[in-house]
Amino acid sequence: MGNNEFKLTKLALALGVTLSLSGCFSDNDDNTTVPKPPVPTQDVAVPPTAVETQAGAISVSLLDATGQPLADTVTATITFTSPEDGLLNVAGEALADADKSTTAGTFSFTVGSIPANGITYDYVVSADGYLNNSGSLTVTTAENVSAEEIRLTPRTLANSDIAIVAETKTLESLVPAGENTTVSYDPTTGLSISGDKTEIELPQSINKAGVAVGGTTVKIKNGTQFLTKDGTALTSAPQMTVAYFANEATRNDTETEADATENSSLDAFPGGLALSVANPDGTDSTVDGSFTSGGFVAIELVDDEGNKVSTFGPGNSITVAMQVDKNTSNPCPVSLPAGTTDVATYAEANGYSKGTCTLTTPTARKLAVGDIFPVWSYDEDAGKWSFESYGEVKDNGSADTFDVTVDVNHLSYWNLDYFNNNLCSSLQFDIVDSNDQPNAGRYTLLLETNGYRRNVGQLKANTGDYSQANIANPPAFPVNIKIRQNGKNVLDGLASNSDGTASKLSVNNLCDLNGETLKLTSTSPNKVSKSVTTQLVCSNTEDFDVNTAPVPTPTTSLLYSGNRVVNAYYGEGATFNVSLEEGASYTIRYYDYVNNAWLSQALAVNTTAVALNIPTVCEVVEQPITGGSGGSGGSGGGGAGATTNNTSGSNGTVNTGGG
Repeated sequence: MGNNEFKLTKLALALGVTLSLSGCFSDNDDNTTVPKPPVPTQDVAVPPTAVETQAGAISVSLLDATGQPLADTVTATITFTSPEDGLLNVAGEALADADKSTTAGTFSFTVGSIPANGITYDYVVSADGYLNNSGSLTVTTAENVSAEEIRLTPRTLANSDIAIVAETKTLESLVPAGENTTVSYDPTTGLSISGDKTEIELPQSINKAGVAVGGTTVKIKNGTQFLTKDGTALTSAPQMTVAYFANEATRNDTETEADATENSSLDAFPGGLALSVANPDGTDSTVDGSFTSGGFVAIELVDDEGNKVSTFGPGNSITVAMQVDKNTSNPCPVSLPAGTTDVATYAEANGYSKGTCTLTTPTARKLAVGDIFPVWSYDEDAGKWSFESYGEVKDNGSADTFDVTVDVNHLSYWNLDYFNNNLCSSLQFDIVDSNDQPNAGRYTLLLETNGYRRNVGQLKANTGDYSQANIANPPAFPVNIKIRQNGKNVLDGLASNSDGTASKLSVNNLCDLNGETLKLTSTSPNKVSKSVTTQLVCSNTEDFDVNTAPVPTPTTSLLYSGNRVVNAYYGEGATFNVSLEEGASYTIRYYDYVNNAWLSQALAVNTTAVALNIPTVCEVVEQPITGGSGGSGGSGGGGAGATTNNTSGSNGTVNTGGG
């Protein structure tokens, strides 16, 4: 027990000397005073101090594009593109750069105060070897905990189960073997291509039967300059990364009504497909709505020193040719009359304003030759999409795809997207199980059409209530609804029109479901409530003889089932209840703000309370071992609140008898 043995040995020697004297502390035959023995002492741990509970908390969990956690060798960084008003670290302190970087795949922050109308934080996440992604989190006084999952796409990805392909190559390697073409680079004159061709290209394509088809080819011309954002020319030739994301339009038609795909290429769409874009009226305001994607591509040119190409010099551009799945939905159909050459002028006068659909009552249909397709770009540093131009859908002779080709003068994600304003800001509907009881089983709500997907897991802001769905910024075009449990669709349909069979629910206007009730084919599982406490415990046990009781303290806790976050906890304080489904398996991760690390522990599905320990170095004070009554080993009393080293929860001070 730490230093107890040594100190008690000294105490025994002192007591032995005392007892050998004739009388306790009396004069000897020489009439001199015998000094009192030294007062024995012990080192006692001081209780650590809990942090104050803040007004709220936000968390961002990272997965790769296939739904797997990032390796612990990957450093990720979060940058807030909105004001950081109210944001603190989990310990309640001002944010530092260290709080915005992690190798644990999860960020968490607290919010010191929340305005009456709530507050939203926009952010961008970057990570070594991955393309950036972005999102936003909102907390309110009523729903003060918000957790979000975003996916990062590797710069090199092939042969995965999802419809994404990415590759990084040197410019010289883009010349096909055996071709008489040479490539060189000079910072002053730019790219030099000579021989059989005057341009080089990096194609990427996907053809997954029954799932997705499409591709892109990025072409760079002779004489192209490579300039950074500040206009500085790269000193060496860059490597080029091209990542192509198919829109899985085919899968939306071929997937059976009983199936519900868990991972999709559209889950990695930067910022999600429900978003805000600049108001086309030219003001500083934004409009809310949804993208329907024809597929998108990320293009990066980076030299050996990490400098990124932003532009290509005066008059220069690169060509991005996209092959679009013919099954793609067009929710704002405007077709060019034959012979029209000025696509932008016609689009702006006949159904579009800076890429936003202005048709009063558009009727969605499949893509067709001659359709106008707006082109958008993504600023990966700001995490925002901006309208760029219009493309025209053209026949390419393929049975599966159309062509849309654009010339671009800067690098980013490039996306073929229809943007439709929402028809209502939010909606809410109830969900009952097959017995017409409020549903208690955890699920994920899927909203899909041919080029649109929204995968909603946190339906009621981390409350654990799965009997209701609240959807903000719903799409304004027809969608199919599925409810996924254990990899299958368990949606029966409207409660007023159910038949016991799993099927998708097709709706023309999602807002019409406000106040309705949806019914499932599944019964609700038995639920178990479990009490969890996060607490500080002393880690420096070798430094003291007497421990102190654990100190409850608030911190962010995330409940996982597999790789997915089920719920987030903070606002309840140090002790909270988690609701667990019988038959499921869970892990809880909690933030060790003392050592800036995430800790995890498996949770058994039972009612046994669990304590999650946060190790901390405790202060130690030296105290006398006092006498008294009621203690073991003599008539001394136990120390209040202290425990012997390596024990917890009992009085265990050492007591000595009087002399």
